[in-house]
Amino acid sequence: MEERHESELAQSARALDDVDRALERLSEGVYGSCETCGAPILEADLAADPTRRVCEQHLALGPERGHQEPVPAD
Repeated sequence: MEERHESELAQSARALDDVDRALERLSEGVYGSCETCGAPILEADLAADPTRRVCEQHLALGPERGHQEPVPAD
């Protein structure tokens, strides 16, 4: 039972981190742009997930290919 609560707490903490990151991006003026390539994220995608940080192309690559962390620009 305690393990389930810890899992739920961790999931809630991740969700809060996602919201905080979205608010930071909004204040920086980059909300709605892909963290990886800078391309716009579709409004419908942001409506479905306001914390989304990557475009459709990079979302398809998954977390192991740059979904969570931006790739440094050359």
